[in-house]
Amino acid sequence: QDRNSSLLDSVLCNILSFLTTKIDVATCILSSRWRHVCTSLQTLLFDATLCIRQGDFTDATMERFEMSKLYLHSYRVSGSGRFKGWVSLAVMRDVRELELNIENQQRLELPESIYSCRSLEVLKLDYDFDIAVPVSGMCFPNLKFLRVSLQYPENQLTEKLFSSCPSIEELCLKVYLKYDGPATNFIISSSTLKRFYWTVLVDDYNFAFNNFHHNCLIMAPLLQLLHVVDDLMVSYEVHDLQFLQTVNLAILFLQWSVLNPWEVVQLLNGILNCKSLTLSSGVILLR
Repeated sequence: QDRNSSLLDSVLCNILSFLTTKIDVATCILSSRWRHVCTSLQTLLFDATLCIRQGDFTDATMERFEMSKLYLHSYRVSGSGRFKGWVSLAVMRDVRELELNIENQQRLELPESIYSCRSLEVLKLDYDFDIAVPVSGMCFPNLKFLRVSLQYPENQLTEKLFSSCPSIEELCLKVYLKYDGPATNFIISSSTLKRFYWTVLVDDYNFAFNNFHHNCLIMAPLLQLLHVVDDLMVSYEVHDLQFLQTVNLAILFLQWSVLNPWEVVQLLNGILNCKSLTLSSGVILLR
């Protein structure tokens, strides 16, 4: 007995949402009803590991489907124009959640339309994309959640991007820095930010024998959660964290390091009003 056909379209859509888009499209051959259910899906997931001709399949599918969520995972794309076309089409369809993870040989530039997209609420950039803050100084007007990875970013970007999002509530920032590179200044200034996840990674652990001057300034009066994973012992300055409740600090500090532990002490002094504090062994070594 075909029990699936007796289910409501909303139930069938929910079932299909747990599958990859390639399998979802394959259900169209079951019957005309399944074809209707398939094209009503609001979530599209494209994974290059599941389809050899991922680009052609993505082009054909995105033109037929409405979407509120788009997950695009790929090892590479044949050209930046095709990538921009995918993202621009999602913006035209009023996408609410967008996740991009493309390990390309060259950095891909985000299309201009994404910065002014008013429907976008969740953006996950799991690759070092070429990000350009608009001249107007405001981007992602209704974005609530931002996850972004930056590799050796320039100060011009780090000082403007995070203060240009007027509605941001949760920020997950992962950065890769060089211990012997130029000083990088991160300014996290937001009147709406509530949760901040900050990860700093280094490409060479010889940093413990060198001096550097990377800085992170946090000004977020509504911040409730601060999660720090720092392999480089960045210099911190915090202001107006009066609503801070939970702090997790995982900062690498080795006993034989020549780094100045005062950087971490400054951070601790600025977060002592929190209700829950979790420290890593590296922080405890500072005594």
